[in-house]
Amino acid sequence: MPPRNAIDRKARRQRRVSDTRAINAFLGGLTAGGGTRADRRGWSLPWPPLLIAKFLVGVALMPVTWVTVETFFVSFNQAAIRADYWKTHEFWAFGFGVVAWLVLFFGLRNRFTLWLYVAGHELTHALFVLICRGNVKKVHISSDGGHILTNRNNFLISLSPYFFPFYSAVTIGIWWLTEWWFQDFDASHLPWLFGAIGFTWCFHLTFTIWMALRDDQPDLDQNGRLFSFMTIILVNTLIIAGMLIAASPNLDLRGFGATWWRNFSTFAPRLEESVREIVGIFV
Repeated sequence: MPPRNAIDRKARRQRRVSDTRAINAFLGGLTAGGGTRADRRGWSLPWPPLLIAKFLVGVALMPVTWVTVETFFVSFNQAAIRADYWKTHEFWAFGFGVVAWLVLFFGLRNRFTLWLYVAGHELTHALFVLICRGNVKKVHISSDGGHILTNRNNFLISLSPYFFPFYSAVTIGIWWLTEWWFQDFDASHLPWLFGAIGFTWCFHLTFTIWMALRDDQPDLDQNGRLFSFMTIILVNTLIIAGMLIAASPNLDLRGFGATWWRNFSTFAPRLEESVREIVGIFV
């Protein structure tokens, strides 16, 4: 049996490795391409400048993301509730699609739905590789996981499945091609489109949240968890806000932008006031 001191040193070393890995996972230091260097003891050396820069960008994105989410809910309240957009067939069809997927996700999630998610995830990676002018050598898809082999990677490629609703884009593409080649749709057909978008968008949202909260996500780790989460939340909010702007006759891009700027310009004073109120409770 090893001496007691040797056991204690080994335990301390393992705890130090575990703590360092936890920190590096937050900043993006453990995956291939992350840019870290490891010494012979098995933990990463100081964070490279690129990851520190991404962490600082993540910090800077925090107020931007907060204001964007706030603006979406303000705009939703104005367009959907006060302007009675919620009474339209399109709104209810979208909501029905959302509820239908939630029932399936929490009640009937199985290996097939996991395979569908992995397929959309990896194909989105591949799509953004092509957009970034890279080459896709292999795409592997299974219900247990997947991967692609490519000669290019960046934060857009690695994070794209978490903010790009692949099946919603496919749905819109199929609708457009069907209308172009086979049938002219009119306003009475729109609830079907909105219902399909609600179903597929909620598919994207639920799996994104479910997968992002897992510990074993190299897509997130290689860019740093803070930067990744801020980017994912920000872009997803912009996409759903864009869908609201496109669907609602009472909201346009200029109005959304004006509300966003008003919220952003008052963010610091409102934050200061909130901090003072909280501190005042304890002082």
